Amino acid sequence: MQVDARSVVKLEYELWVEGQKLKGTDGHPKTILMGHAPELPPGLEASLLGKEPGSYQVVWPSEPYDPALCIEVPSAELPDPPRIGGGYSGVGPEGQPLLYRVVGIAGDRVTLDANPPLAGKALEYRFTILSVRPAEPEELEHGHVHGEGGVQH
Repeated sequence: MQVDARSVVKLEYELWVEGQKLKGTDGHPKTILMGHAPELPPGLEASLLGKEPGSYQVVWPSEPYDPALCIEVPSAELPDPPRIGGGYSGVGPEGQPLLYRVVGIAGDRVTLDANPPLAGKALEYRFTILSVRPAEPEELEHGHVHGEGGVQH
């Protein structure tokens, strides 16, 4: 059976970026209901569509890096002392609300970046689909998997 938007999928995966493994199931298979798996890294769920059980490798281009979303400010303008990886809410160049991450501190200057952490980097997924089955009506209604690998009601 091929994975479609109404499938329950049991899989193992690894996310690789620039030759480094960032995330994975590490030998603990994950069972998901398609369309209801926000815990999966970006693009992985879409990579499953149309596939049958087996092993795959897929590369997704990430969203482009936008230099306009990277700014430098004096540390005195921030509400709390900055630390690398810390976050601040702010307003983007077009007035949109943004969440900035602290990516650099040099003296009293702080570099903030509102780009997604993986922007500009290709995402390589290595995954094995262990099983695929149609979702039960109750699973679709509840928005999660029941039984093995899911919620026990």
